[in-house]
Amino acid sequence: MAEQSTQERMIPVRYDERGNPYWDSRMSPPDDSVGVCHIVPDRIVPVIFVPGVMGSNLRSSGEGRRWRMDSVWTALSWIWADAKERKRSLRPETMEVDDGGKVQRKMSVPREELRRRGWGEIAAMSYSAALRWLEENLNDYENCRDGVRVKLMEQALGAELGEATLTEDEVRLSYRYRFPVHACGYNWLDDNARSARRLGERIDQVLTRYRNEGKRCERVILVTHSMGGLVARYCSEVLGYRDKIYGIVHGVMPAIGAAAVYRRMKSGTEGGWAAAQVMGADAAEMTAVLSTAPGPLQLLPTPEYGNGWLRIRSGAQEVSLPRHGDPYSEIYTVRGKWWGLCDEELVNPLNEERDVNRRKAEMDNDWKVFSRIIQAQVKSFHSAISSCYHPHTHAFCGDSDKKKTYGTVSWQQSSDEGKPLDEWMEGTAPHEWGRRRINQLEEDRVVLHPHGNTQARFSISGPDEAGDGTVPRRSGMAPKAHCRSFLRVAVEHEPAYNPEEGKTSLLALHFTVRAIVRIAQRVRETSTMMYDDLR
Repeated sequence: MAEQSTQERMIPVRYDERGNPYWDSRMSPPDDSVGVCHIVPDRIVPVIFVPGVMGSNLRSSGEGRRWRMDSVWTALSWIWADAKERKRSLRPETMEVDDGGKVQRKMSVPREELRRRGWGEIAAMSYSAALRWLEENLNDYENCRDGVRVKLMEQALGAELGEATLTEDEVRLSYRYRFPVHACGYNWLDDNARSARRLGERIDQVLTRYRNEGKRCERVILVTHSMGGLVARYCSEVLGYRDKIYGIVHGVMPAIGAAAVYRRMKSGTEGGWAAAQVMGADAAEMTAVLSTAPGPLQLLPTPEYGNGWLRIRSGAQEVSLPRHGDPYSEIYTVRGKWWGLCDEELVNPLNEERDVNRRKAEMDNDWKVFSRIIQAQVKSFHSAISSCYHPHTHAFCGDSDKKKTYGTVSWQQSSDEGKPLDEWMEGTAPHEWGRRRINQLEEDRVVLHPHGNTQARFSISGPDEAGDGTVPRRSGMAPKAHCRSFLRVAVEHEPAYNPEEGKTSLLALHFTVRAIVRIAQRVRETSTMMYDDLR
């Protein structure tokens, strides 16, 4: 009898609504083919993605607007929101995470399961493609001979630390585990310490879920974007979740703050028109929200950022602040000075009290609230996470001269009025000058000299330091000393993880996968996660 050849017929893995794998093959007439299924491991290393500021979907706990970034169209609904509308809607005490956002279609994992994993909590416009890419390339069992992990055995990424390519043993071990990608949204308006507690609760929930399903699952891996890195560091190192986390991969984290936050609060969001209109186009729109939002304020430069990042110039004269390593008292809570972080007139646009004394009383109370946030939440948060990193940290930052950002912020006097700069710093920048309205909300400030009716115009500088368009090099580089691997790459801040942005973002994703594989080798430390043939 002639020997028959046998052909392999691949049966792709699919997942049910609970995320469990199954294989579906239709019966066919007898032939010499053999169905082949690639087994999906039941030992789980969850990967939890933590988004950046403004990257979580929010809804009002009462009647109010949603902050849902499903697409450009949902984002553009905020273009027409003025300072009053933003003050009414974007309040940390009335907003909560909205899990009903857009979730990917046409994936092997059903939408119900992706929603259970938190994908609907974060901005699809910013992160949908990244989540999909990570899910598909961390669970590519049918492509285990030619997947991204295999290619990383030969592909150099140019990292400054931990550049060694993956080994065959590292890749082989990683394919014996499943890496379901989860997401954890949080109220980005609120204190990042509270958001870190929510992340800790999510870690506990994810671990409990898989254990209750009879799977082996001991710890998670965190992947963070921007401010999400601060949340993760607080969760790991301050709240004590380090032992439930194998390791953390940080992307474009403002580790010691970003001077762009000062610029935005004083002059609105820099960059393209549409983004500025959505996020806040001028000082009025930004101050109305940020003055009572601890989370974004915690992105301000910390003492580690250094002295002298705020500069006021008049001719050859210059004053640089902070001088004594205390930006909280030297810049952030300076009241009544035109160069101070917060303009008291803009804190509460809902204060329409006509009586001068009552209006002043309300302003005094609003200022007390703002000052208390700076001292009790911003300063304390900065102190708590200073130089604190998970011992298995990997990070990449954006570093490009083509994506300048604010390393320093300068106010430059347009013409020399022949008066000492110290006097101009004591001047005022009223919102009304005589009977005509002066634009005191964007790049210029018209300052009245404290002695007489002389006035001068000061203009804010443009971005001056290489970075990613938001986080300057000095802050992006700050984690390097605490990392197992570190990469500088020419990514832009918001789409740093987006595979559709091109080669630089793909490089960042490849670095992330390599870091995850390296971190995953720590399963050897937990006996319940190891296989008998690997002990």
